[in-house]
Amino acid sequence: MQRFFNFKIGIVGALLMGISVFCINYFATKLIFESFTAALKQSTYTFIFGGFLIKGCEFIAAYFKKNSIAVLLAIAIPTIITLLLTYGLHMLKGTPKPLASTLPTLAIIPATAVWAFRKRSLLKKEI
Repeated sequence: MQRFFNFKIGIVGALLMGISVFCINYFATKLIFESFTAALKQSTYTFIFGGFLIKGCEFIAAYFKKNSIAVLLAIAIPTIITLLLTYGLHMLKGTPKPLASTLPTLAIIPATAVWAFRKRSLLKKEI
């Protein structure tokens, strides 16, 4: 399973994103149950998809020969997928502030950038 999923990133991401989405929704609406629902959706989503998307980022970074294309696609593809799926998730009933709840997901950009550069540097050391 670790070949396709990064548990550490899934857990850390779920905690960080769940807490931030709870705070965004709670401080905007003062609705505890709805804010918790939004946080739970975000945490679950981040754990499941975050673990897979980081592994996907690593795969993309290693797949392409040209460094610039590999890094660009390793950042862009997981980011676009994440933003679309997260916004869609929060558009479902229960999230008071769907757009504001999606904005913390932009943290995937630096995360995938670090992961892509890390994977590329590991590949260079293997050669």
